[in-house]
Amino acid sequence: MSDLRLYAPVALVLALAACGGSQQGAALSYGESARRDYERALAAVEDNDCLTATPLLQNVRREYPYSRYAALAELRIADCELSQQHYTEAIRAYRSFIRQRPTHAEIDTANYSIARAYYQQIPTDFFLSPPPEERDQAATRSALRVVRRFLADYPESEHVEDARRIERQVLDLLARHELYVASYYLNRDQPRATISRIQTLLSEYDGSGVVPEALLLMGRTYLHMREQRDARLAFGELVDRFPRSGYAVQARNFLRAMGPTDPVDEGEPEEDGPRRPSGGRGIEPGTDIDDVDDSDPGGLAGSGTPGTDSLEDTSEMGIEVRGTDVEAADIERGRTSGAIEEDIEREERDRAADQIEEDIEDQQREEEP
Repeated sequence: MSDLRLYAPVALVLALAACGGSQQGAALSYGESARRDYERALAAVEDNDCLTATPLLQNVRREYPYSRYAALAELRIADCELSQQHYTEAIRAYRSFIRQRPTHAEIDTANYSIARAYYQQIPTDFFLSPPPEERDQAATRSALRVVRRFLADYPESEHVEDARRIERQVLDLLARHELYVASYYLNRDQPRATISRIQTLLSEYDGSGVVPEALLLMGRTYLHMREQRDARLAFGELVDRFPRSGYAVQARNFLRAMGPTDPVDEGEPEEDGPRRPSGGRGIEPGTDIDDVDDSDPGGLAGSGTPGTDSLEDTSEMGIEVRGTDVEAADIERGRTSGAIEEDIEREERDRAADQIEEDIEDQQREEEP
């Protein structure tokens, strides 16, 4: 009996050790099973077989919610939605992941993937459709907003280079859209609206490859409005910023045709804005350019460009004066002026909605702990 009492503590220790070992084995089995099932699903994702992968990933989330593979499964499900061009579902899934797992190691990937989802919705060239810049730009503006936020929040991410490429392409498309609308207004003899759209382009999409063309159109439009000071400033900025551009060649020709500024006027202080040149020997403010002829010493003929008596005649100088006939091109494709104006109005509404959405997101970010 005494022997049994002696060995009782030993038996108890062995029993507890066996119990702990079984619990550790169960824990290892849980983690290993989660890894095995996730890797099986991941292999299907990498084979672009989302039909097989999605239910496997959903099973990982359901069966192993406390393993690290549950979060990875959520992200891969969103990737599958994106690869299948289910953009709304993909964006919703990525945002859910970001909201629920804000400290996850792949949070930058989720944010970058949202930018990709918007970017992939941007219209592309198709021979039966209008060019991309002539279509709705809601997805394009969203892509720019999201990719810029990504670049600001994750400057060290491995996706930065790809994100900058998206930013450049989106900038160019949005700038070309503004240029398209500006040309549309100019062809409908609404130069103030043309200037407004170009100013939007220069302020919001500076850095795009369209800026030199926009500055040239701005200068030409100011000339059409007989506002030589502003025309000179636009042409001068084009020459200064993009001296090797083909558009700069045209700007120099315009400046040469306009003649030098009045030296007296150059010394006047600026008051309400940039100085307005007097016109010198070039086109005098208020002059009807169509009435200028070769014998007019104060007109284009007197500026060293013989035989040039109107803006339309400057083609001999190598200047493309007339812009794209936007309205005619659209009518050829069956788009009426009314339809174009409806597109522009819808774009303004979308722009306002985007701004509201951006303000809400900024507020939510400020409220985050």
